Amino acid sequence: MRIKMILLTSMMTLFLSSCMNIEPTVLNEINIATAISYDYIDKDHFTSTAVTPYYLPDKRVNNVTFTATSSLSKDVRQRMNQQTDKPIFSGKIEVVLYSKELAKHDLIRMTDTLIRDPSIGNTVYLAVVDGKAQDVLIKQFGNVDKGTYLSNAIEHNIQSGILPKTNLHLFSYAHNSEGMDPFLPIIKPKNGNPIITGVALFDQGKFVYQTKDHENIIFKMLVETSSNKEGFSAKLGENLFASVYNISSKVSYNIPEPMTNSPIMINLKVEAVLREFTGEQPDKKVIRTIEKKMEKELKQRAEKLIVKLQKLEVDPLGVGEQVRTRTRSWNKDEWKSLYPTIPFQVNVNFEILESGAVE
Repeated sequence: MRIKMILLTSMMTLFLSSCMNIEPTVLNEINIATAISYDYIDKDHFTSTAVTPYYLPDKRVNNVTFTATSSLSKDVRQRMNQQTDKPIFSGKIEVVLYSKELAKHDLIRMTDTLIRDPSIGNTVYLAVVDGKAQDVLIKQFGNVDKGTYLSNAIEHNIQSGILPKTNLHLFSYAHNSEGMDPFLPIIKPKNGNPIITGVALFDQGKFVYQTKDHENIIFKMLVETSSNKEGFSAKLGENLFASVYNISSKVSYNIPEPMTNSPIMINLKVEAVLREFTGEQPDKKVIRTIEKKMEKELKQRAEKLIVKLQKLEVDPLGVGEQVRTRTRSWNKDEWKSLYPTIPFQVNVNFEILESGAVE
């Protein structure tokens, strides 16, 4: 019986390998790219840089970059391979970077190439660079694999920072959806280090807006149920400030009359820990006052951001998808006309769970 199972397993392995055209690879015979960047030259050409880590015997990491210019991604890889004695393997790419200038023209052609490449997973992270994307990969920032470092930075900010969930699959899904628009992280090089500064918003595959510092937290709250360990601060009065952290938020929609320009209600339930407060020692009454002030602050930030999104005619929050799932009379073109005219009302329920350390 055991011999039959071994023979069956071997036959299935050979069959699958032949069907999928899988070629065995030896790690020390290839250059494993972990990140790649694209920079705009003109409407027909771009420059691409790939980074491959080499792990030295003393455990140091030497990041080697290859750069080429072309109008097609496949041509770029061929030209990069002409620069090295080993083929460049793209199956371990963790992050793809695009310059803001390139993102302003059209990102969809570039992301479609990734989607059609069977060696690249659909959970790879994409990001827009405020500046030259190439610079992020060329500059050394510590004894680490650059692709893994950037991937970890984005993942960390998704799990407990300012970024909503994002990857190649989610970007493509939002772009192809009738009721939402995609977004990506923005990275800015600062003193040799890549800093995640906000979120890039897209309309029909083109970059149109970058969220500001004070918009990042509320943007994530409006997009998804989330958590944020970093927190935020707000001015509550004359010389009166409060700071909260360990924030968890839940968002829900109330759309009583979909596909009309009647008001849409967005409900935010927020829980947090009070980190600092410049007023008197907070008792229950003071805590409730802080909660009310925070509710007002978040409501103002949210409604201002939504009005800005309506003026830009972009819907990264996916309001259209919320409407589409609530009506049988959905019409994409009609929704595009309605969206900028709809009044939004944001209701915030803010609760402080602990007072923490206060000043």
